[in-house]
Amino acid sequence: MTHFCTSIQRHADFEICQKLPLKELIFEHQSLSRFGELETATLLEMLEAWKTSGGKAFLQWDLLHDEKSFEEAVEVIKKLPLEYFDAVRVQDLGAANWLRQNHNHLKLHWIVEGSNHNLKGLQRWSNFLKPQLERFVLSSEIPGNILQRCISELPQECEILGIGSILLFYTPRHLLNPLNLNPDEPSEVRRAWVATLETPHRKLRTMENKHGTFLFYDRELFLLEHYSELKSWGLKSFRLDLQRVGMQWLNSVLVTDPENQESIKNLRENWPCKTFQGFFRANKTDKAIQRMKNPYRQSESSRPVAEVLEASKNRHLALLIKQRIIPGLQLWGLTPEGRILELETQPMMDMRHHQVESAEPDQIVLIPHVKYAVPKTLIFAVQPELGKMR
Repeated sequence: MTHFCTSIQRHADFEICQKLPLKELIFEHQSLSRFGELETATLLEMLEAWKTSGGKAFLQWDLLHDEKSFEEAVEVIKKLPLEYFDAVRVQDLGAANWLRQNHNHLKLHWIVEGSNHNLKGLQRWSNFLKPQLERFVLSSEIPGNILQRCISELPQECEILGIGSILLFYTPRHLLNPLNLNPDEPSEVRRAWVATLETPHRKLRTMENKHGTFLFYDRELFLLEHYSELKSWGLKSFRLDLQRVGMQWLNSVLVTDPENQESIKNLRENWPCKTFQGFFRANKTDKAIQRMKNPYRQSESSRPVAEVLEASKNRHLALLIKQRIIPGLQLWGLTPEGRILELETQPMMDMRHHQVESAEPDQIVLIPHVKYAVPKTLIFAVQPELGKMR
């Protein structure tokens, strides 16, 4: 039977979960979990209340440790009543082995979200960690057809992220710290939105806490429309990570009928941020990579007069000027995929939306948006011929 689970990082989350029909809660201690904010006393208070209500409680120990931080984590673990937890969730092999040696009665949930993506590797972990291993927390990068095999062929139960943020990058270093405008007033958590030169229109959520810096994809994974299919495969747990949108959305998910595609569609359309299905249906990573760099850049037969920095739909194209141009000039765009576009340059404005009489090299100007234009599109004064540019 497939059911929902979610994690709590603060007391306000727990108060919401207590009122809803959840069977599993993941408790995140501030010294054991990457995103946890719970202190020991608060965690124990909530744990007692949750176990009294009959729910299952899992302890999240998902930090990746060096020797010093591992010893510190063990000191915290020793102060917790582990016998009250139904399982401990780990992704550091050192943490898993410590639990096996010191608490061999405890069930383990092995987090492989950022590692093994193939069935053979998972089967090796299955044999190595048994009999304590109860569950695999599988990667969201596993396509649906492989995921089905993992769920059916692994002897342990499986969990996936059903709705939530996709972690793209993690480092134990504090990359946002130098940006702190008030270094004398340190903040426990810093948040920012970042973008790359290749994709300035994609704003990526970034968070820094005492455990390091985390970069997330700009869209949320949303697989609720596949819940019935996953249930038929034998998936045990469909995890909801609501740290970005807020725990107030938990009830909206739980009251949505997973068998009713129309109600799921309505929920998705009203979700507070953009969503996607990840790798569940197909891996199209190579398509994104093709768009990040324009293969026609190396051409010497025709030099571009500008390059698209930003494409704001139905608003404008932001161009970085390489050769002088004037408003009213017919321009041509060549996208990274090889699509040729006709561009209008009237009106042409600066970044303050003042019309300009000409655009000089290294200046950024705005022209009317055109369909299919993306960042890295090259702009030419004459229509490019693809055969001559390759």
